[in-house]
Amino acid sequence: MSKRKKPKIPEAIEITIPARLERRVRVTFFLVVNRKEHLLTVDHIRDYLKVQYLEDENTRELPVTGFTHSLFPGAPPLPAGEAVFAGYWWDTREGEKVLHIEKTTLFLIDFPAYAQEWETDRNITLLKTRIFEFYEMFQSPQEEIWIVKQDIYRYA
Repeated sequence: MSKRKKPKIPEAIEITIPARLERRVRVTFFLVVNRKEHLLTVDHIRDYLKVQYLEDENTRELPVTGFTHSLFPGAPPLPAGEAVFAGYWWDTREGEKVLHIEKTTLFLIDFPAYAQEWETDRNITLLKTRIFEFYEMFQSPQEEIWIVKQDIYRYA
């Protein structure tokens, strides 16, 4: 028998404020930030997302309800520092497995959840198109960008 003392469990407290349940859709993606052109791209994507939230509901392209991103070089407090994440992937197109390591930044964006799932898919497609356009604008096209969609439930 163990000689450890059992932790004291506090008594249950009656909660008088009910939790409000909100359903949202969260999209998550990593973006490459290896070069100056990539950093300019990510800055523009961040600004694009800010505008989506601040625009009038009838004129904005995407119904962004909020977003978060990791730090990346050029963004305070890392004006000249390193990216927070490193992405590892293997290129097997030439028959050999070649490891690539890239500096990346993580974005998490919240959208409202729609009963018509196709509306969410349309928004994600538009977001992906805009991301590709920003990379093209700074002459650093990307072959692929993976965006992950998750249903989330927030208890407010």
